[in-house]
Amino acid sequence: MIFTMKAQKEPDPEIMTRVTAPTCLLAGDIGGTKTSLALYRPEDTLLHPFHEKKVNNDTAGSFDEIIENFLQEKNIRPDAACFGVAGPIRNNRVKMTNLDWTLDGPSLQQRFGLRSVLLINDLVATAMGAVHLPADRLLTLNKGQADPVGAIGVIAPGTGLGEAFLIKHKQRRLPIPSEGGHSFFAPTDQQQIRLLLYMAKQHGQVSAEMVCSGIGIPNLHDFLCAEKGVENPLANHPDRTRAIVEAALAALDTDDPHNIARQAIQLFSAILAAESANLALKVLATGGIYIGGGIPPRILRYLHAPGFMDSFARGEYRDMLAAIPVHVILEPATALIGAAAYAFESPELAER
Repeated sequence: MIFTMKAQKEPDPEIMTRVTAPTCLLAGDIGGTKTSLALYRPEDTLLHPFHEKKVNNDTAGSFDEIIENFLQEKNIRPDAACFGVAGPIRNNRVKMTNLDWTLDGPSLQQRFGLRSVLLINDLVATAMGAVHLPADRLLTLNKGQADPVGAIGVIAPGTGLGEAFLIKHKQRRLPIPSEGGHSFFAPTDQQQIRLLLYMAKQHGQVSAEMVCSGIGIPNLHDFLCAEKGVENPLANHPDRTRAIVEAALAALDTDDPHNIARQAIQLFSAILAAESANLALKVLATGGIYIGGGIPPRILRYLHAPGFMDSFARGEYRDMLAAIPVHVILEPATALIGAAAYAFESPELAER
């Protein structure tokens, strides 16, 4: 079952006194289209914040405005904040990848009178959140046998392809950001070699993101139409990724193996499995692989098919790969949960 955070009932005055103490945390997940915010006290569980809200970014003039409106709803001024942001963090500052916003930790700290503000990559937040999820908010594709001290890999095909990992150090999980989604696409069979050649003619260098993400799915569909010499029926659809996914799911119900949308999502699943295995090999993710992002929960019927693990556990280290647990993240608030977890576990926050 997919869990959705809900705000709790209005607090009594005694609770309000406690949450305005210097132990109230503002956590956030800031994406290209939406911002999720939550307030936490130390006694709150990560999955049950004191107050939370999701806002469409195009309804506000700035990130500051979203924060101000959110805090005014409960008349609360937290002591610290941690935000997972879609973009590369440099010196606690980030220019967002798919939105014309620049977030600066020190400026936010001064603007809202906070003791500290931490900006972390959104995949770092997802990685931190993934390891705190209960079993009913994950779909396990491969049970495997998790190494308790092994690294954990997180791969997230949404609009783009995000990757990160966690390592164990002194009883703590330390999240490490990555731009692995922009590494080169490595085909694993003859069809994928033809896909690489097709993409290279148009784009030159071909990254994993270009064939394993929301922006990549239309590329797969175009390739299959071109290879079969048929007209592309979804070429002018305003939301091609959604249309292809919906057509692929409908093709499963009608048992139409020749449907091009179905073949596109099968190809996507095989590429995702191989890229997940690549991540597992690069960081020795014997602790598990978590697959996040917006695309996988929509195509669970494809990912749960035997072919996914066949594509994952192959090559010289197939036995090791077959022993790695593989989970799909079902919880939509994982990055928000992870931002809070990062803050509560961060010595950096405690020292400020």
